[in-house]
Amino acid sequence: MTVSQESLAKALISAHDGGPLVGPVDAADIPADMAAVYALQDRIMAGIGPNGGWKIVAGGQGEPLCSPIPANRYFSNGATLDAKIHRHFLAEVEVAVLLGADLFDTPNRFEVEAAIASVNPVLEMVANPFVDRDATPRNLQLGDLQSNGAVVVGPAVSNDIRAALPTLDVSLSYDGKTVKDVGTGASWDDIIAALVWLAPHAEKRGMPLKAGHTIITGARIAEPLREAGLVEGRLGDWGKVSAHCTY
Repeated sequence: MTVSQESLAKALISAHDGGPLVGPVDAADIPADMAAVYALQDRIMAGIGPNGGWKIVAGGQGEPLCSPIPANRYFSNGATLDAKIHRHFLAEVEVAVLLGADLFDTPNRFEVEAAIASVNPVLEMVANPFVDRDATPRNLQLGDLQSNGAVVVGPAVSNDIRAALPTLDVSLSYDGKTVKDVGTGASWDDIIAALVWLAPHAEKRGMPLKAGHTIITGARIAEPLREAGLVEGRLGDWGKVSAHCTY
């Protein structure tokens, strides 16, 4: 990467921790394609530390979009997050899988399933490090670890949820009031297919999928935080996850 791109990565890391907002960015430093997007992600990860998992969009068209997530952005259920300092502005409810074994090379679907220890509800907090997010090119937002700010991981749910995923009732509530709910999403087959693709991709980038990693599989619900204090996501009657936000 160029010196200016290294500076961009450092600026993005700082902005996610309360430093100056980033922008505008020189056209030459905006990732031109997905290879450049992933190169910026890798530079950011090199400046933060080890990864604790990945995010990937399961069930979409074409090649999945993905990003590593730093280990220090994962939090336990019920955690308190400083949404102001870390610039969280959007909450997402997602289905995640926790790996109980490493995945290397190009695993088949049976090997991927065998490596999954549990299914967990998660909240992903999306963060904005940019002066003007609406004017920020999409590839730059993708390079910024797909705007990840934090992931709160809820308790494991029954494996029986796998069959229910395509029509799963998912809801998001703020301060005890439901603000959004949906009834469709990626299937278990979609999630497994995404991980089959992700395993060699992650290994090629030097951040292979390992036991203990939590992989989030795409937003079922996304909604502005509205300065909510208590944020709670539910996967129907299967389980829930919550976080407390300060501003």
